[in-house]
Parts: sequence; structure tokens; C-alpha cells
Amino acid sequence: MASLRDLPIDEFIDALSVPCCYINLDGHVLLWNEYAETLFGWERDEVLHHPLPVVQHLKDALESWSPMLLQYPFSTTAMTPFKHKNGSVVYATAYLQSFSINDYTGYFLAFLPKGFGPLISTEQFNLLHHFQAMIEQSTYYLATNAYGEITEINPLLCGLIGAPNHRFIGRNWFELIHPSFENNPLAEDVLQALTTDRIWNGEMPVHSDRHAQDVCWLNLTVVPILSEEGDVVQYTAFGFDVSDKKRLEQEVNYLAYHNDLTGLLNKKGWLRQYAHVLTDIDQGDGLVHVALFDIDRFKIINESFGSRVGNELLLQIKKRAVQFMPETSVMFHPSGGLFGLIFFEESKEEVFQLLRQLQHELQRPFRIYHHSIMVSISIGCVFYPSATSSLEELYTRAESALFKGKRIGVGTIQFITKDMDNAFSRQIHIEKALYQALEEKHFYLEYQPKFELKTDALIGFEALLRWHHDELGQIPPSEFIPLAEEMALIVPINNWVILEAAKQLKAWQQLVDYPLSMAVNISPNQFRSDSFINTLRNIKQQLNLNPSDIILEITESLVMQQTDEIIARMDQIKRLDYRLSIDDFGTGFSSLQYLKSFPVDELKIDKVFLDDWLTSKSHLLDVIVHLGKSLHLHVVAEGVEDQEMLDHLKQTDCDSFQGFLYAKPLPPIEVVRLLTDNH
Repeated sequence: MASLRDLPIDEFIDALSVPCCYINLDGHVLLWNEYAETLFGWERDEVLHHPLPVVQHLKDALESWSPMLLQYPFSTTAMTPFKHKNGSVVYATAYLQSFSINDYTGYFLAFLPKGFGPLISTEQFNLLHHFQAMIEQSTYYLATNAYGEITEINPLLCGLIGAPNHRFIGRNWFELIHPSFENNPLAEDVLQALTTDRIWNGEMPVHSDRHAQDVCWLNLTVVPILSEEGDVVQYTAFGFDVSDKKRLEQEVNYLAYHNDLTGLLNKKGWLRQYAHVLTDIDQGDGLVHVALFDIDRFKIINESFGSRVGNELLLQIKKRAVQFMPETSVMFHPSGGLFGLIFFEESKEEVFQLLRQLQHELQRPFRIYHHSIMVSISIGCVFYPSATSSLEELYTRAESALFKGKRIGVGTIQFITKDMDNAFSRQIHIEKALYQALEEKHFYLEYQPKFELKTDALIGFEALLRWHHDELGQIPPSEFIPLAEEMALIVPINNWVILEAAKQLKAWQQLVDYPLSMAVNISPNQFRSDSFINTLRNIKQQLNLNPSDIILEITESLVMQQTDEIIARMDQIKRLDYRLSIDDFGTGFSSLQYLKSFPVDELKIDKVFLDDWLTSKSHLLDVIVHLGKSLHLHVVAEGVEDQEMLDHLKQTDCDSFQGFLYAKPLPPIEVVRLLTDNH
């Protein structure tokens, strides 16, 4: 009989004593042997040039095979259900091989039915192996006895490792594996698979003279071969070089955790590599300091001298700092001109002295491409144990210290103090609670009455957002609203405020026979949000409320931006018939000349001008009132707490006022009582 290697492809498939077939790239059967007929019930003439009938969802299968076999030309499936001609299910393991020989381009499939389990008999595997050797010259192959001693190794694998065949025969195949794999969890998985007679597939490093760092990565399939009695008589391994893919993965992984310029760990890499630090400290008596230092005005340096100089400056900063710092410290590079340091063992006093010396060292001139560049360095530092529970919180505290120092001036060293630490802990607590407060509706509104100045008549209210937390108590808006802005929660919060205030106004208008208005503060982010306009439309349509009874208060700083976007949004609001008020008017005095161009209805004078009049009898308050009236605007004075102040306002053309002199902000039940009494 001719050697299997010499047979034409169709005769070769017929000679295999396992069910197998060949299909083209579209899934049409071109070759089908008698063992496949027996296993699946379809005769050759019934399947030739027709889609492979045994695979359910053939199109999806082909789409999944194509990329898989492009990367790994020989693959196996788990025990898979296939269709029999009579409608029953045949469970089998499939071996897939992509190949191209002469006029044949497609997939070879061999099926090992459930009776064979996941193992292959010696005869069956040898036949498949001969086919594999014939159609795929890029496969690395070796065989061992039952004890793992190499009995056969192909020239391709010998060439990869860089040694002749005879050097391997009789050696344990595990000796070929690179030492870097020993502590890999997959190594244990390999041993467990082989000791339980299972097929193993995975990526494994082997020694190689042809690859950098003496290592090559193979996608390896290790198959136990059974005797007729069911005992393992040998192991066969075949694989494909995936070193390029592995190298790319390693490069991507490296860039994910390192700064691509300096090669130092970035923030993400630092957090990952030193995540254990706080636990280690908790279990001992150690101390750890985290410091962040920033090149002040680094952006200006970059823009003035160019990124080439800026990059070289960063590299020299790194070099000088690494040479100066203790060997036990670790330097990392979160971004741009910001670097980080972590100190172990040193005391607070030692760390402070180290940071002062580092700052002095880095502020000496740098010589870069014929430029002499001097920089100032600001530093923020925090230590552990402290009021924190994670390394990321420790980093954020150091960041807060750095920014606090920068607010004082450049070139500062700022340690987190106990008061700062407590404030930071409170801020973290508030941030976490904000999400819950919005979801569970813990916010509520109080209403500051507004009175007509000439008659003292009640004419409306200003809605004021309040929040009481079970643990933190009453949290002032000045504390939680800026955080809500940072956390992008202010828009949904503000939308809830205006809707709730509008509903309340509608209810109160039905209690009295005189007009009432409601003023609501609008944040800049909400003002720009499209959801804000939708909220205004919904209120107008659903509440049957006169929109002109709602006064939307926007800050003067927003108006001063003078952008087309701001003016267009004002016009949108006015077309919906809502009124617009400029809150805290006068704090941005340069905007006075632009008032005529804005479609506003009201000016609200900031309390600072009322206080100024009380202390110095300044005429500025009267000037602002006169300005507003000359533009035919309604003028409101807020923060009226003194009778003398009220008496003076009555002598001006100011229209209305609000303040503690007449009424503090009230909960809804007290507003009802006020309305009833006033009525």
C-alpha cells in the first residue's frame, strides 16, 4: 500500500479510519469518507457540493472558524452536538484544520464521537498526525512516552529551539519550557490536565535561539494517546508560533501601566503594583508617605519651547530625581509634568527634609538643547496610617494637598494636616451620599418669601435646595452643590428642583386670590443642558401653569460670557414665556454695559451692596437700582436683615425684597400657614 503521505488528498481522506470530510470556505462538502457516512447517516452523493448538513447554524460556525483558524491553523472543539440524518443528535469532538493544496482551499474536519471521549486511539491519532504533517508545514510537533520523555520532535521545533534532534530524545519535554512559566497558574493547569488524561490547550513559552530574550510563545495542544486497553501510552503536542501576538499583548499591557515617555509606572500601574502596601502597613508598625510633585506652569514651558524640549525636560527631571531619592523610594509618573513618589520607613521629618532637598535639586537650571531652563516645583504629601481606606484615596489626598499648596503660591510643599484630612474624609462621604440622595429623594426644598417693597405684600418665593443626611446632619448647599457640579449630578438635581417648585407654586396659587411667583436658581451646566429646555416644556404642558410666574435665576458670571450659545438659550427660554433674572447682580460690574442686549426681566442685587451701604452709606446701591429701572427691569434686593436698610430701599425705586427681617426660608407647611394668614 502506498504511504499515506503519497496519496492524493481524496484517497488520503478515504484511507483515514475516522469520520472526516473536507469543505470549501463557503461550507460546501467536497470530500466525505465512509466513516462519516456511518456516523451521520448521509451518503457521499447526498452531501457532495451541498452545505455541510451536520453542523447547526453553519454560517455562524464558518464565521467563528475563519478568524480562529487564521490565527491557529489547527484547532479542536469541545464535545459538540452534531446532526444525524434521522434527526437525532451525535456528540463528537471535532478537529479542524485550514489548508490549501493545489486546487483545494478550505477546512478539513475529523469527528471523534462521544464513545471515544476526549482521547484519541493511537491508530486514529497517527493517521490524523500524518495528515497534519502533510498539509501544514508550519506546525511545531513533539511526542513523548507515558512518562513525558521525548520520543520524537520535528525539525521545525528543533530549529526554533536551536539544537539538533538527538539533543532532545529521552529528555523530559518540560525541560523545553522557559523558566518564566514555572510560576504561571497555567503550569499547574497543564499538570492537572495531563494527570487526569485530558487534552490541554494554551499558550506556553519555550526556549528559543531565534527570538528575543531566548523565549518563544507557542499556542500548544497536548493530547494524551490511549492504548486499546485505555491506558496512556504517549503524549503528543503540536503548536503554532504566537510570539508576535504575545509581544504585541505585552507592549499594549506595558503601555497601559507605564508612561510611554519616561517608562515609569503611570497612576494605574502604580495603584496595581502597590495595592498591597496599606495591608502590609496595617499588619505591622510601618509608615508610608505618598508625595506628588508638579512642574509649575509646565504647559507654558511646553508651548514656549516646543514639545521636544518639554519631553527632554521630563526625562531630565526623572533622571535627577531618581538619582537623588533613597533606594527604598519608588517614583512614578501619572501624567504631563506631574510625578509621584512613595516612601517607605522614613519618618515625617525625614520625608519633609527629603522633599525640600528634592525641590532644591529640581529647581537648579536644566540645560536642554542650548536652552537654560529653570522650573519651580510644588509638592503635596500625605502619610499612612491616616483617615483613608485605599491607596487611591491616599493618592487623591496627596493631590488635594498639592492643589491647596498651589492656591497659596508656586513652589510650595504642603502636607495634609489633620483638619484637611477630616475635611477630605467628609468630602468623600458626601460624594458617596450624593448618588443615594438623588436616587432616594433625600433632597427637599424650603421657600424664601419675597415681598413688594412699597406695600409689604407677599408676591412670591425663591425655592432653596436643602439636604439633611442621617449621619452628617444638615449639609449646606455651598458644600454639596459644587461637588454635584463636579460629579455631573447637578443637571438632574436642578431639573428635579424646578419641577418640584413649579408643582408647589401651582398648589399655592389655588389657595389665594392674588398672584404669586416662584424663583429658581439655575446652574450654568443646567442652563446649557438640552434636558433643561425639555423640562421647561413639560412643566408648561403638564401643569397648566403660566410660565411667566416662574423666574429662572442665572448668575451674572454666566451672562458675562456673551457667547452666541448663551444668548440663543435665553431666547429659547423667553419663547416659552418664562422670566429670566440675573442673580447676585453687581459682582461682575464690567457686564453692566451689556445689559441692553440680554432678554432679561429682573435684576437681583447681591447682599454685599446692601452691607456696603450699611457700613459706608455708599451710593453704589442706589446707582444699581437706578440702572435697573432705567432698563425697565424688576429690581429685587436680597438679604435684607436690617430695618434701616429696608427704610432706605423704600426711598429708592427698588421693587421687591427678601430677607430674614421679614421671613427666613420656610418649609411648605409653614408657607401654607403664611398664605392663610396673609389672605
